[in-house]
Amino acid sequence: MIKLIATDLDGTLFYPKNRITGIPATNKKFLRRYLDNGGKLILISGRNPRIVPKIERQLHHKVSLIGCNGGFYMDEDHKIHNPIPMNRDKLVELFAYIHHVFGPWLWMLFDTSDVLYTNCSNVPKGVDLGFRYGNLFRFYFAEKLIKGDANFVNRLATKDNFKAMIAFGVKQDGKTKAEQACLALKARFGDYFEFATSLNVIEVTAKGVQKGNGLVSYCKANNIDINEVAVCGDSGNDLYMFARFPHTFAMEHSPEHFKSQANHVISRISGLQEYLDNPSLLENDKIKEINYEKALDN
Repeated sequence: MIKLIATDLDGTLFYPKNRITGIPATNKKFLRRYLDNGGKLILISGRNPRIVPKIERQLHHKVSLIGCNGGFYMDEDHKIHNPIPMNRDKLVELFAYIHHVFGPWLWMLFDTSDVLYTNCSNVPKGVDLGFRYGNLFRFYFAEKLIKGDANFVNRLATKDNFKAMIAFGVKQDGKTKAEQACLALKARFGDYFEFATSLNVIEVTAKGVQKGNGLVSYCKANNIDINEVAVCGDSGNDLYMFARFPHTFAMEHSPEHFKSQANHVISRISGLQEYLDNPSLLENDKIKEINYEKALDN
């Protein structure tokens, strides 16, 4: 019996994405009914807590969050548990190194609040303005940005941070720089941080912080068996959840190599209803041996 749905957000819960409506109507209807019947929902994302009240208003229920890819857990009362911040001194060293060697366009820092701290010192002026004003027109998905390099550096050096995002240029040039920088960072700082690339962006978290580890810790703390969890994702670091749980669901629009790592494929989160109605469809599920390199490459 599935007691908990654990889902990624962008590309999964929010798919197909609409900046006005947020959660698609079919997913919203399904989840309201599931929660009305006593089910639990936990959001597992690289995002900070800002998105949670918006989702709760749409679903008419409280939900939990594993934020910053496992950097902390926020319960239904919005209390923070198990915070795992990045090493502050090493993060400052990383910041200085990568700016000197690679000159990234943009940094964003995430903590347990609902704001993002940004550093745009290397971004061309037109791109900077586009980023700042474009955020306003993301509507449902708009972030609360704290701008200014002085604010950013103070935050970096004196406060706990749970995730950093580093962006490099645009198109293929930005993607190539991100991949090169990620290799260099792993070699130099791999004992202190986790690194992952997505197109032109590198995500950085504390060593050992992954979505799968965060979800396992949550389940142990709440006496939920791994066989009572449906795990849903569409790409990248969602694989770390697939490696720890048997009932795994990849989104149909995911890359083929990613889908091959899951036990089931669905087109929408609402597609879970078939499996809730027919638990026998889950009987043969086993935890797969994940091919990270091949799947993450897509």
